[in-house]
Amino acid sequence: METAPTTAEAPLRSPLRDAFVVGGVATVVRLMWVLWAGRPPTGLSDPTIYLEAGASIAEGRGYTSLLGEATAYYPPGYPFFVGGVTRIAVAVGLAEHVPAVLGVVQAFFGGVTAAAVLWLAWRLVQPWGTRSAQVAGVAAGLAVALWPNLVVHSGLVLSETLFLMLYAVLLVGLMEWSSGSHDGRPAPLATVVVVSAALATWVRPQSTLLLVPAVAVAWLAGRLDRRRLMLGVAWLVLGVVVAVGPWTVRNAMVLDAFVPMSTNTGDNLCIGFNDDADGTFDITEQCATDGRYVDGPAVEVARDEELRARAIDWILDHPGDVPQLAVRKLAATFLLDTDGLAAWESYGDDPHLGETRRAVARWVANLAWWALAAGAVAGGVMAARDVRTRVGALVLFAAAATTIVTPALFFGDERFKMPIAPVVAVLFGVAVARALRSREVQGIRSARSDDDSEPTRETPV
Repeated sequence: METAPTTAEAPLRSPLRDAFVVGGVATVVRLMWVLWAGRPPTGLSDPTIYLEAGASIAEGRGYTSLLGEATAYYPPGYPFFVGGVTRIAVAVGLAEHVPAVLGVVQAFFGGVTAAAVLWLAWRLVQPWGTRSAQVAGVAAGLAVALWPNLVVHSGLVLSETLFLMLYAVLLVGLMEWSSGSHDGRPAPLATVVVVSAALATWVRPQSTLLLVPAVAVAWLAGRLDRRRLMLGVAWLVLGVVVAVGPWTVRNAMVLDAFVPMSTNTGDNLCIGFNDDADGTFDITEQCATDGRYVDGPAVEVARDEELRARAIDWILDHPGDVPQLAVRKLAATFLLDTDGLAAWESYGDDPHLGETRRAVARWVANLAWWALAAGAVAGGVMAARDVRTRVGALVLFAAAATTIVTPALFFGDERFKMPIAPVVAVLFGVAVARALRSREVQGIRSARSDDDSEPTRETPV
């Protein structure tokens, strides 16, 4: 990769100040959005179910379904977060405004995410010098701060904003460990990795579970020191165990079954693999059962096992259809970025936007996504070509790969690409930093060329 002519670089300073500023921008933007556009969800969809589960937890009845039965249908992280916020809202007299209180809290989570992404980009580009690291960090952080779909999500009763914060912090820990900058004091870094991995697993287990082998492969490919590699993987595994272990015990006691995390795996697999599957989220008769998951633990567990078995049988009977179906799932996941807008209108139950405003909002969201994705592709090529950033880039590629695998394993949905957002923002920042650096190099060379071609006073005439 081309480098700039040798110039005196200022000492590489901490990005802490930039992180606070960009994180503040992200928080303020989200708070303005929540206060202006926040709406309670209507209809029967994930946001309503989360609110009901949170209310049950806040009232001391535990994690229950809409019919009051003990459940483990959704991963427990977000319902318990909603339950904690609900309890606080009730205590301060805001029981009727739980969605708004959630939006305010999630606005701050968005600020933490932007700051973490800034730090990720800064650490990745650090070998390129002070100027490049600062530009990459600020560009990546601002990409998250102003990302339309992420801003909309901050006001929704959905798990994406909480998960993104935990996932971004986890990636920061993995990037710091890859760089070796904390070899002298690994305990705090180990704590960050273990805690963030555990909490992320509670919110979205499939993403964190897939990240463990993916990061191990990335470190192997990057020839990370074996001791550091084994320790890093051990921390990740410990975080997963800390999350899964107690919840598995709870499920064994409450559901009388071995359920490591949730019972919606059967639904997710069946939706993605049946005769009527088109790659998108579409519940058909192929996945109908005699009972519903809300009918009690025994029915919930049996239903999960039955649908999982149906999906596996279908895959074994139709192996030739799986690749084409996977392409459709990836298209449904990655082509557009308007899932936040759909949830904002409660998936059609609260169509408060007019046709023109909805069309404009969708175009803004999609254009932003396409621009960021294009920049990320360019930035990924640049980072991979430079040996100084290769290990860090491989970690980011590993995280991106898990996001691509997830919809292929289940079904396609725009929400499923959310874990790739930090990676896209970081690599977009890399592209911006390299583009500005190239312009500076060209300016320096042009100035030198002009100086060499013009006579000076000391030049004999």
